[in-house]
Amino acid sequence: MLKLLEKVFSKKNSSFYGSHSIKAIHLEVTDKCNASCPQCARNKNGGPENPNLPKLELSLEDVKTILPPDFISGLKRLYMCGNFGDPMMAKDTLEIFKYLREQNENITLSMNTNASARTKEWWSELALIYGEKGNVKFGIDGLKDTHHLYRKGTDFDRIIGNAKAFIEAGGHAIWEYIVFRHNEHQIEEARELANKIGFKEFRVKKTGRFFSNTKSKVRDSLPVLDEKENILYYLEMPTDEGLKNNSLGKEKSLVKKFGSMETYLDQTNINCKVVEEGSLYISSEGLVLPCCWTANQLYLWYQNVGSNPMWGIINANGGKDTIQGRKNSIIKIIKGDTFRAIKESWSCKSISDGKLKVCAKTCGDGFDQFRSQYE
Repeated sequence: MLKLLEKVFSKKNSSFYGSHSIKAIHLEVTDKCNASCPQCARNKNGGPENPNLPKLELSLEDVKTILPPDFISGLKRLYMCGNFGDPMMAKDTLEIFKYLREQNENITLSMNTNASARTKEWWSELALIYGEKGNVKFGIDGLKDTHHLYRKGTDFDRIIGNAKAFIEAGGHAIWEYIVFRHNEHQIEEARELANKIGFKEFRVKKTGRFFSNTKSKVRDSLPVLDEKENILYYLEMPTDEGLKNNSLGKEKSLVKKFGSMETYLDQTNINCKVVEEGSLYISSEGLVLPCCWTANQLYLWYQNVGSNPMWGIINANGGKDTIQGRKNSIIKIIKGDTFRAIKESWSCKSISDGKLKVCAKTCGDGFDQFRSQYE
């Protein structure tokens, strides 16, 4: 496989972003988290922690190195989310946001969080740093009796208290509600609570994660495990068809048209989301990659580190140090061979021929789990 990748990606291609400039940064400031959400890659179905995690976070000094003032001044948006961690868990999160705001008073700052940690004072200060150009997306998936079934290890009352502190300090709060069978009956009650507290928006989120990446197949349920891998209960899709992710419903028609989901992934055209919006991802170890989807391939719990095709591309084009933001400028990285190789893979005839499966699945033109979350 490595020799194939070296052959495929030895060709030079135009810049990954073409004429698009970088306007948004997706920053994963840490891979640490206090929760064990069953559909998150930092653990095995809510049970044992992913053994491949680097367990790192970016300091304020790291961010100053990777994102110097002149680069920040040209950005429109920076948000902290990621593949594995919750930004509230990093030591320097507030200081990093302060630094960003000092360099660009017009940049929109935001973060996604379960909000079940830190003091109310911390959340109030975050609101003051953001000012009118920022928001926090609170992941609250149900009410007190159901929220913990997905957000394992979190405290509903503490989350609501922290959200209130953020809102009362002037923060723009968004309640994001991932809908499952066990909480679909509580949507309107949760919406009423959100309005009462002062959330600016309430969003129902239709998860696309009921799709097996290893089997390329939609599944109706997912077992939730404890630390010893015993099954505790099952996460299930909502029964209301209108609350299901639209893309998952396209599986049968795609299989009918292409013969299998694997053949669809082989043949689909790739329209890269991050190229369109001019965004870039930075991991908690300082790696610069186009997006969180390509980055999460590096440390999947069900694969040995180094075995994924993304590692094949990186290693065939100079290794991990060439995309390390602490050692190279962002401009040098995005014009480098790893980014060219990712783009070149899209024109390969099939997954086995070098086309990146993660790109075909995420940005293929017939199956968009991500954008369907809010449809």
